[in-house]
Amino acid sequence: MALIVGRQSWSVCVAVVGAIACYCAGCGVSAPDRLEVTSLGETPRTLRADLGTGTYSQELANTSFVLSDLTLEQLEHGGEMNGHVLHVNLLWIPKAGKTAMDPQATNTSLRLVIFSGKEMGIYGGGGFAWPRGEPLDLEFGIDIVGSSITLLASTKGFHDLLSPAELTGRLSSRFDEDLTRRMRRTASQVVSNALKKVEWVGPRLESLEQEVSEGSLLVAHPPVNAKELVARSPTCSPWSE
Repeated sequence: MALIVGRQSWSVCVAVVGAIACYCAGCGVSAPDRLEVTSLGETPRTLRADLGTGTYSQELANTSFVLSDLTLEQLEHGGEMNGHVLHVNLLWIPKAGKTAMDPQATNTSLRLVIFSGKEMGIYGGGGFAWPRGEPLDLEFGIDIVGSSITLLASTKGFHDLLSPAELTGRLSSRFDEDLTRRMRRTASQVVSNALKKVEWVGPRLESLEQEVSEGSLLVAHPPVNAKELVARSPTCSPWSE
């Protein structure tokens, strides 16, 4: 018996198959095995760093990843350091037919700190990533296949050789909410100490208090006050959009 498919049905089949193929193949765009930051200026330069396996936590509205070639103890000790700390917020997971599947879209916010002796610089921007696994799995990774970052702030002696730049890489992490938040907060404190100021990038406390009181902010945890909400949420640190 012959299978007859109408034009409309055939178009739907092609669209679905194409979306699935695009999702599985990453639309033909792959991420390098380790972190790469490539300058997009007149003099191309590439920074490569092996950040190993990081940690991640499930936050109020996103998934937060922290990877570094520095230990928590090194960050807590402070002083002169050479290394990197990368913080990625996965804002939404690409789903065929429901979200953008284009690597030119943005589903991550990025913060990269580069420590070079006594100097440091913090880069930030946004990018697109494909997930590997599911949130709350013991191991969960993402492939950052496209992004745009630039220097946000630095100490006086830091030389920016990258801006503007693209950050890509295959990142692996394990679920550890406590260590993820300790790394993020400690690195954020080191940055604030070096810059002699706190870069406030997220919603302010007053705004959160108003949203909580009006009921427009839905919290997936037992009720907390706004100050505790600030402490929990990565959107209230120099590390997120």
